[in-house]
Amino acid sequence: MMRSFVSACLLAILTPNSSAFVVLPLVTSTSSAMSNLTPLTKTSSALGMVELVDPSYNLALGAFGVGLAAGFLEDLRDKEGEKLLTAKPFGAFSLLFTAFSLFLVFQTTTLRFGFDDDSFSLVKSNGASMEENVVVGGENKWAYSSFKNYDFLPSADFPILVYFREDQTSAENREEVPLVVDNLEGQVHFFPAISNVQQLKKGFEVHGCARAE
Repeated sequence: MMRSFVSACLLAILTPNSSAFVVLPLVTSTSSAMSNLTPLTKTSSALGMVELVDPSYNLALGAFGVGLAAGFLEDLRDKEGEKLLTAKPFGAFSLLFTAFSLFLVFQTTTLRFGFDDDSFSLVKSNGASMEENVVVGGENKWAYSSFKNYDFLPSADFPILVYFREDQTSAENREEVPLVVDNLEGQVHFFPAISNVQQLKKGFEVHGCARAE
């Protein structure tokens, strides 16, 4: 399970418009449930009027923190002033997570999720449409009615990945992914939690997206 989770994280981060990085469009919702959260940013694009979900840099900050800690551990020395045998692996982890955090900052800054009247999609920060999905083809936009399940991994309180499954993608275009949390029919998508997860959760609920219990 842990190996699948790590693989999913890497795939979601490196392929932001693949089935591993599934997204949500923005919504022009007048629901009172949405009003309890920070108002979403409305924008007009080729997708119509949408509301962009606020970005969240928490994941990038967490990755940077891990890199910083690894850098500190890399410099630990013995009584003779020599670096410990763990220096090289900790140094590698420091470089990896620091670079990882910068990449997450880039994605968080340039990509947005959102909701429109009938669909969930991945868009650019200005609301412009993304290129077609490189794995399953078609637009990075999914009807709420096609949702079979959604979840936050490992949890909504500590989100690293956002997961959902839809049956809009035709069976012949569906692809296997390294991480699933249900046995339902449909294409699985997941993406790094680079946006306000509470807004995402409320948006899924307001628009009646199915969730397996």
